[in-house]
Amino acid sequence: MKLSPEAAEKVIPPPESMFVPVKGPLGLRLALVFGNESPDGRCPFFQTQCMHCDIGGGEGLGFSHAMNFERLQFFKRHFREYWGQINHLVVYNYGSTLNPHEFSLETLKLILDFARQDEAIKRVSFDCREYFVNEKAIAFLIENTREDQIVSITLGFESQSEEVRIGHLKKQMSKEEVEAVFAAMATGSPRTAVEMNVLFQPPGVAGTPAVEEAVATVEYGLDLMTRHGVRVDFNFHPYYPSIKGSEAYPDHPRARLEDAIRALIMISRKIRKQGGESSLFVGGNDEGHDLQPSLKQMKQLLYDPAFAAFNISQDEKDLMI
Repeated sequence: MKLSPEAAEKVIPPPESMFVPVKGPLGLRLALVFGNESPDGRCPFFQTQCMHCDIGGGEGLGFSHAMNFERLQFFKRHFREYWGQINHLVVYNYGSTLNPHEFSLETLKLILDFARQDEAIKRVSFDCREYFVNEKAIAFLIENTREDQIVSITLGFESQSEEVRIGHLKKQMSKEEVEAVFAAMATGSPRTAVEMNVLFQPPGVAGTPAVEEAVATVEYGLDLMTRHGVRVDFNFHPYYPSIKGSEAYPDHPRARLEDAIRALIMISRKIRKQGGESSLFVGGNDEGHDLQPSLKQMKQLLYDPAFAAFNISQDEKDLMI
């Protein structure tokens, strides 16, 4: 199907929304961002929830299956030197990839077929809200991947504190709904996993309480893993001021990375003590939504080498800067 000039122009993502391959605890990791195919063309939670997140109102709006097909072709060309080396493929769509109204089954299967053909890819992660994670969806993912591949759901949990998650962030995600995600994923174990996002120093929490909150969030995820028999890994994201976040909480500062280091050390010790294989990935890509780019760049020069080393080694010694 031939795209209109306007649609064809949207297929190629802007540079700020492009991720690059990075080494992580599961090998070389690459995140691919597709468009949202919902009738409204955007994440349905953007207006009323997730006060820390500007992503749902930016690039990737109003896509069709044909546009996402062409975006995949672009990714194939753009990252051609890396295919055969990528071990962990992460899929986003500015919404929920398992909601067929936002991401058609045709598009989902297109990506699964691509991932299945690349022997290096051992894990495929799909970003999704809790509502759309069910046994049927998990069975579809497993049926369309190889037996040596793990399928995981990236869950934007952010904080175990309901005051933070529901009160400050306005993310209507209950612990009962999160537990239901683990129960659904358990039906596909051992070929399933959950990747739980942890927002460090979210609005309403700073300093030592922010460290304690991040540790408590990881402890909650580890408890769910133990009870449901589903592996859990963690994506650790220091808070930065975005448009929505700054409007809602103008006085809340960006995360202190000195405190983030403290939290990461304590979390890595918790994971080791628990004895599982859970991993901890520190993410820093803001897709151009950070309102303090100069300050971000300055902090990156000091802290990114430590975070990059830790993402590979999972050794707290790499955080001692």
